[in-house]
Amino acid sequence: MGRSVSFTLDFEDLRTSAEQPERVHFVTERLLDRLIEIGVKGTMFCVAETAARHPQLIARMVADGHEIGVHGLRHTPNDLLSAAEFRSEISQAKQMLEVMVGVHVVLYRAPQYSLIPETPWIPEILTDLGFLASSSVLPAKSVLYGWPGAPRTSFRWPSGLIELPSPVMKFGPTTIPYLGGAYLRLLPKAVRHRGISQADPATVLWSYCHPWEFDSEEPFYVFEDGGWLASRVGWMNRKGMMKRVEAVLSPIPGLPLGEIVAGLGELPIFEPSSVPREQVSRLQGTLRTRSRSK
Repeated sequence: MGRSVSFTLDFEDLRTSAEQPERVHFVTERLLDRLIEIGVKGTMFCVAETAARHPQLIARMVADGHEIGVHGLRHTPNDLLSAAEFRSEISQAKQMLEVMVGVHVVLYRAPQYSLIPETPWIPEILTDLGFLASSSVLPAKSVLYGWPGAPRTSFRWPSGLIELPSPVMKFGPTTIPYLGGAYLRLLPKAVRHRGISQADPATVLWSYCHPWEFDSEEPFYVFEDGGWLASRVGWMNRKGMMKRVEAVLSPIPGLPLGEIVAGLGELPIFEPSSVPREQVSRLQGTLRTRSRSK
């Protein structure tokens, strides 16, 4: 496809009840086995409470050459937290993961892209806590969380934190994050190829996925507050997910995000106040969820 795409994983557990069998550990083990076979080293954004239940798995990620980032303490969308609650939870998550991996954890990804105009305090708090970069902004409208009007190429927040926005492309009347999640599982190869080939050269291309997206044997259940239809979409084409990930990463996978960040030069600064409020919209309602990690 002409451009290298980095691999990232959101390590989280979406079970709606602790009574359901936990599958995230062995599904992730199989994924890690395959990443070794194809020579891919990526960035694993971990929900700290899920990671704490599987410290040996986190140790294996590090031993395999992957880098670790924070994906929240409990996978709670950030607009459901106050600034003080966010600081407390992310500080705790960072410390928990650093104890497990033995190095500073300096990368962050917001649950469900919930770095949005309603949470403008996040970058400054992340900088205060020692984070260097984030990949938390979806620069488009979304049924969950998005920031239409935000830059689509790498930038710095006024605090100095580097942001690597989700790669997006026009798809009919909408703009979509075509390299991850349901978009990666379901869209035709030609769409992904067009998105990659037409991406701005300044865009850091990264894919994203979740352990459950590779688990074709998991019995169906309705995601908490997600609704039946959204949940069915979550089960579609799980069998084909690995092949699609491999195709996106071929022929040469991109570097882990931390290595890319270390090589970035001067970047434009994005002032959140520069985006008129009337440009910012997102649908609210039943799709907005609190924590899905149990």
